[in-house]
Amino acid sequence: MELKNKVLALVVTYNRKDLLLECVDALLKQELACDILVIDNASTDGTQEVLSPFVMSGQIGYINTGENLGGAGGFNFALKEGASRDYDYFWLMDDDTIAHPDTLQEFMNAANALDNHFGYLSSFARFTDGKPCQMNLQDVTKDWYEGIEVYNGLVKIERATFVSFFIKKETVMAYGLPIKEFFIWVDDTEYSLRIAKHLPCYLVQSSQITHKMQVNASTGWRIFMNENSDRVDRYFYNVRNKFYVNKQNGFLSSVSYLAKQVVLSLLLLFGSKHYRFKKFAIVWKGVFAGLTFNPPIEYLEEKK
Repeated sequence: MELKNKVLALVVTYNRKDLLLECVDALLKQELACDILVIDNASTDGTQEVLSPFVMSGQIGYINTGENLGGAGGFNFALKEGASRDYDYFWLMDDDTIAHPDTLQEFMNAANALDNHFGYLSSFARFTDGKPCQMNLQDVTKDWYEGIEVYNGLVKIERATFVSFFIKKETVMAYGLPIKEFFIWVDDTEYSLRIAKHLPCYLVQSSQITHKMQVNASTGWRIFMNENSDRVDRYFYNVRNKFYVNKQNGFLSSVSYLAKQVVLSLLLLFGSKHYRFKKFAIVWKGVFAGLTFNPPIEYLEEKK
């Protein structure tokens, strides 16, 4: 893949070829051009075949990971691959992220207004009906207002998702990669919190995307309570990975998290209509796994 621009869009995908095609089409129509690299977590729905014309024409790059690494492993792989190339910035997103024509231009405008002094920038995500996307609401800092006068209502934040996440290569080199062992869920929370401890990070309200989720909801306990499919097993990763994040914040944070899991497990037993005993078991499987779950942060070495 020939380097043409200083921004590389990194799209992680798994078995959602139709949404992926929308995502790629939106990236190709950006007012500010970027290079595009799709990281395919070994999709089995014909993803590689539908992307073939774009790859053959040189419009995008494509790498099949060979196995499903999960979202966390996919973004770890993506940033590692991106960092091996001579780009200044990386723009991360899932395959259901549909950028607006000026999404990247607004990121770059904000970066310039900040004199490039930021940890990461995050887009404002809207659901398909135009309402704010609940899953992608950022956590603001106590001094959230400090960026407002800098450019177009910047809001200082400490947590964001990988649904349109803009980061400098030098930041990746300094603070490492997302933790691939998370597999799914909370990897973006951990990564964004890690970076925000050291550098100011911002929501760029004028940089907007449409997140084509199935429903406009967070991944919180209410969703788990009402889950009625065989996907409930996935919530193990949510519980375990959030425990890891709370452990990084100290003893009191860990104790508070454990107390919340006690309450959650009781709510599941007495309030959930589906899979109540299985959900109870998943919570405590995640808690016990989280006690010893301490994966290392992976750092990259500069090319010599």
